[in-house]
Amino acid sequence: MIAALLMAVILIQGNEGKAVGDNCGDDRFIQCYNLYPEEIRNISAFPTEEHLEKTCPYILEMGKCLEDFINECKDQKGDLFGVYTFNVKFVRELCDKQSIVRYYYLKNAECYESLNSRFSECRDKGSDAYQRYIKSTGYEDKTIDNFHESCLEAAYGLACSLSEIKDSCGYTAYKTFFEMEKLKDSVGLTKYFCNQIDFDKEIKSGFFPTLQIPEYRRPVLDEVLQELRN
Repeated sequence: MIAALLMAVILIQGNEGKAVGDNCGDDRFIQCYNLYPEEIRNISAFPTEEHLEKTCPYILEMGKCLEDFINECKDQKGDLFGVYTFNVKFVRELCDKQSIVRYYYLKNAECYESLNSRFSECRDKGSDAYQRYIKSTGYEDKTIDNFHESCLEAAYGLACSLSEIKDSCGYTAYKTFFEMEKLKDSVGLTKYFCNQIDFDKEIKSGFFPTLQIPEYRRPVLDEVLQELRN
């Protein structure tokens, strides 16, 4: 969770370049980033309740700082910048002790953690599937920033990860994880990428029908594709 927010900062810095206006450059990022103590940055991807208690005050402060940055500077930067939220909604949900999402997350955090290696495998499988697809079709991604590749690989990776969770952790864990993902930049960015291509074509007669996945996992893929079309 926290790693995702910190990575968002790093990615934005890499993609957006130097200062745009007096208060919309890299220095503003660093000011927000430094609100989070270095000694607790290497926390688990799926923190325990104890870890949340320790980190939430800092991560919420950093999130508010980044949110203000977005709101004040989105009109001065490129279109993609406005897609980022730095996962602030997600962080607030997990730091809210009254949140249903937090409640079920904590019940399943240990199981999520145990699947970290499979999540990495899902990303690799998405890349491999895409490479097989373009090799078989002769397609060349000429979109800016490789929107075609980014959309299809991310969609596959998310569906694969959710299927792993459903198989290993159960239905409630799967639905909870999906709800958490919907609050993150990763899904928002994937929607942005997919909106730049003929996504319906890829669903009906392109990339997705070529995937060799078990039929019992198809409903999860369909749910992901429906979310990305919204």
